[in-house]
Amino acid sequence: MSSSAGYGWSYVDQEAERRRRLRAQLAAEAQRAENLRRAEERRAELRARLLAEERRADLRARLGELNEEAQGLRGEAGQLRRAYRAGKVRVETVTVGAGADEAELTRAIERARAANGRAARELAEAVQDVWAAVLPEAVVEPERPRPPRKPVRNAAGDAATAAAAAEEAARELAERTDGVRAGALAEAQAVLDRDVPRCDPADLERVAGLVRSLKAAGTVSDVRTTLTDLAALVQHSVLRRGRDEERAELRAALVELAQEAEPGERDRLVADLTAAEDPAYLRPAVEAAVARADAHRNRGPVAVALAEVLRERDYLVGEDFTDLLAEEGEVVVPFGDPEPGGAAGGEAPVAGYGLRLVLSPDRATLSTSVVKRSGGPTAGDGTAGDGTADGAAGDGVDEELAEEQDELVQQWFCDEQLPSIEEAVREKGVRLERTSAMAPGMMAAGVVPNGSWPPPAAAVPRRGTRKPGRKGSANAAQAWQQQQRQRER
Repeated sequence: MSSSAGYGWSYVDQEAERRRRLRAQLAAEAQRAENLRRAEERRAELRARLLAEERRADLRARLGELNEEAQGLRGEAGQLRRAYRAGKVRVETVTVGAGADEAELTRAIERARAANGRAARELAEAVQDVWAAVLPEAVVEPERPRPPRKPVRNAAGDAATAAAAAEEAARELAERTDGVRAGALAEAQAVLDRDVPRCDPADLERVAGLVRSLKAAGTVSDVRTTLTDLAALVQHSVLRRGRDEERAELRAALVELAQEAEPGERDRLVADLTAAEDPAYLRPAVEAAVARADAHRNRGPVAVALAEVLRERDYLVGEDFTDLLAEEGEVVVPFGDPEPGGAAGGEAPVAGYGLRLVLSPDRATLSTSVVKRSGGPTAGDGTAGDGTADGAAGDGVDEELAEEQDELVQQWFCDEQLPSIEEAVREKGVRLERTSAMAPGMMAAGVVPNGSWPPPAAAVPRRGTRKPGRKGSANAAQAWQQQQRQRER
C-alpha cells in the first residue's frame, strides 16, 4: 500500500450522459429528416422538370407537324398558281424560339392551326375557281390502249434500285435506333426514379440535359454514349451528395455536443464546425473540450462524494470541504479519534495527523497524502506540542521516534483506510484509477502549518451510523446541486 497516492478520476452522471447522447442523436436524426425532405423535393423538382420538357417536346412536335402541313399547302398552292395562274394563297409558318415555354408553344400551335385552316379554305376556293374556268363541256374521246412495253434494264433503273435499297436500310437502322433508344429511356427512367432523390441539386440541370440528349440521339452509338454519361453523372452525384449529408448529420451532432463545452470554447467550436467542409477532423477537439468542461463541472460532485465517504469514517470534515476542494483544489481533513493497531500490535494515536486531498485544476487527477500539524503529535501521548523543548516534535522528541510514528500512521491509513475509501468512492459513481503510489515510511508525513490546520469546530459530525455505500447517501451530483442552490439562497 502507500502513504500517498495519485489517481485519475472520472465521474459520469448517467442521466446527464444519457440526455446528452439523446440530444446528439436527435440533432443527427433531425438533419437526416431534413435531408430526406430535400431529397423528396429534388425528386419532385426533377419529375416536374422532365414532365414539363416532355410536354414542351410534344407541343414542339405538334407545331412541327402543323408547319409540315403548311409546307404541303404552300406547295399545292404554288403548283396551282403556276399551272392555271390561280390567285395567291396565303400560307403562314409559325416558329418559336428554342427556350419557348408551354404557354408560348400552345399559343403558337393555335396560330398555326388557324393559319393552316385558313390556307386550306383559300386553296379549296382557288381549285374550285380553276375547275370552273378550264373544264370543257365537250366529251373527250377515250385514249386507245397501247401494248405494254418490255422493260429495259438501264442505269436509271439500277440507281432507283440502289436508292430503294438504301432507303430500306435507313428505315431498318431508324427502327433499330428507335428500339435501342426506347430501351435506354426505360433504363434511364429507372435510374432516375431510384437515384434522383439522392443526387446533388446542382447536378439536376445536367441530368435533365442528358435526358433531352438521350431522347434526341439519332444513332445507336449516341444513345449508348449518352446513357453511359447519364448513369456516371447520377452515380457521382449520389456519392457526393451522400458524403455531404453524412457530414451534415455529423456536424449537427457535434454542434449539439459542443454546447456542453465551456462558453469560450463552445462559441469557437461552433464557428469552426459551421465553416468546416468536413467536420470529422474537429471531432477530437469537440470531445476534448467537452471532457475538460465535464472535469470542471464534475469537481463538485467528486468533492461531495469524497466528503460523504470521509465523514462516514469519522474524519473531521468541515462544512467548507466541498468548496475548498472543488474551487481551490486542495483541502486537509484531520483524522478522527480511532485507535489503529500498530505494526507490533500496539496502539498508535493519530491526533494531529490528517489527510491532504488535491484536485488538479486542469486535469481529472486526484492525489492523497498523510500529513501532520506543525508542532503536532508526539510519539508517546498523541498530544499537540506547545513549541517548547518538551512539546515540539522537532526539538523535544527524538527524530527517529517521530519518523517511526509517521510510518505507523501511514501504515494504518494504507492498510485500514485507503482500500475502503477507494471502494466507497467508486460506489458513489466516481471512477478511480490509481496512477502512482508511495510505500509507508518512504517519506515523512508532510507538515501543515498551524494556521492552515482546520479547527475542530469546523468539522461537521457524522449523521447516523449508516454503512458506507450507495444507499447511505444521495447521488453526488444531486447533493452538489442542492448545496449550490442553498448557497445561492
